[in-house]
Amino acid sequence: MTSTSITVKLIDYLKTSAPALSLLRIRKLKPALFSKKSKSLHPAYPKNIIIDPVNSCNLRCPLCPTGLRELNYTPTVMTFDTFKLILKQIPSAKHVCLFNWGEPFLNPSILEMITYASQKQVRVTIHTNFSLNKDERFFQRILESDLDTLVISLDGCSAESYSQYRIGGDFDLVLANLKKLTDLKQKYRRKKPLLIWQFIVNKFNEHEINSAKKLARSLGVVFQTSLMGLSDDLPGFQFNHSIEERKEHWLPKIKKYRRCSYRGEYRLPLMNSICTQLFETVVVNPDGKVFPCCWITDEKQAFGDLTQQSFKDIWYNAKYLSARGLFINHNHSVPAEKTICTVCNNFRKVDEV
Repeated sequence: MTSTSITVKLIDYLKTSAPALSLLRIRKLKPALFSKKSKSLHPAYPKNIIIDPVNSCNLRCPLCPTGLRELNYTPTVMTFDTFKLILKQIPSAKHVCLFNWGEPFLNPSILEMITYASQKQVRVTIHTNFSLNKDERFFQRILESDLDTLVISLDGCSAESYSQYRIGGDFDLVLANLKKLTDLKQKYRRKKPLLIWQFIVNKFNEHEINSAKKLARSLGVVFQTSLMGLSDDLPGFQFNHSIEERKEHWLPKIKKYRRCSYRGEYRLPLMNSICTQLFETVVVNPDGKVFPCCWITDEKQAFGDLTQQSFKDIWYNAKYLSARGLFINHNHSVPAEKTICTVCNNFRKVDEV
């Protein structure tokens, strides 16, 4: 699931332009979840992890490699056994973002996964497009799973504006599903999950922000605007349209709803900071392969495989050490391992200071 973000843990560093997760956002929303910038090539095991339960989606969002059906990855549904193995391999995990490149609720074991993590005292956040035909039992099971946070991607306050980006989605169905869940929460007096209406602002829906806020308030859900990304933060992924064409087509006129990198002259790197994902979190795809961040779309760029290796061997391997060495000054001998991080233009590297 892309072009989104999240909110209680990794809530927005997971794709605002693509999958989902922007560090700046997450820090703004929940800074206590992140340690101070690590200066070690061998950081402690991460407390925040991203686990993608499925890398396919029912929508066709035009800035998302999954939606475009151009994700360079074999379509995979994570098994419940693989999920349990991941949590066993990374016992430091305290919070899990259970989504990345797909729609989480397409995984038939997703509610079991949430329940299992909750029983292990691991908080879970999910992003969903919620454009799914489900019976009432499904919504009851969400409450019973003890899910902490559910972020619903709903970019508009009308079917017309919503459909500009969420191609294949049903605006009325999403709203109906959201209302079912809020009604059940009230009926059973449940505090969880925290429900967040995430509204990614673009040229087609910016005039509906106030209307959406009012509707969210009437439903009793948190309303959150998110700055639209244009998928220029996906290392190695190429679009048919230039960044200037994408800016012209999608960006809102209201400048405060534009990312800083889109407000003036377009420059690289996109963010004037180091990449903290290499030090503070880890991404695991549906097949158990480990990646250094949530933006990578090519399965050939994996840093390891938890079904074949221990997490310790992966977390401190040559690829991770070499990638971290790009962002910090150090006195250690770093392996000369070329990785996807070498060509990434998202963050400021040491040699760019």
